[in-house]
Amino acid sequence: MSKKSKFIRRCMERVSVVLELILSAVLILIIILALIFLKTPILEYIANAADTNALLTFITYVINIVIAVELFKMLCSPGADTVLEVMMFVIVRRMIVSETTAWENFLTVLGVAVIIIVKKFVLDEKWPKFCFDKKKPPEHADEEEIAEK
Repeated sequence: MSKKSKFIRRCMERVSVVLELILSAVLILIIILALIFLKTPILEYIANAADTNALLTFITYVINIVIAVELFKMLCSPGADTVLEVMMFVIVRRMIVSETTAWENFLTVLGVAVIIIVKKFVLDEKWPKFCFDKKKPPEHADEEEIAEK
């Protein structure tokens, strides 16, 4: 790779980092504004507490803010864990806010379960990595050594 292409690549990486920071700043401002303007849905819910649609409307506002916060976290510290959290909130939001069939609810629960399994067994540092590697676990290695002798 030539010096010129390396320089251009570094410049593009810097520009992308700056753009990501700008988007993060804009997103946090929007989240703050959304929290300030959450006063109106709270008052509407209090005024119409007996109406089930009032609660659904309020939950919609709150879940949208939570998704925005998770998106902000993802931009600040990108990683598989934060991406999975955003995906989980988006999936759950669809089930809660939209009218869905039993089949769609089942698929939503299944999707959340898959995300939890991925987080627990693939991304968890405590989980033994040999389960996914071709290497054998340490306890089996001792048995093979004894069998060879």
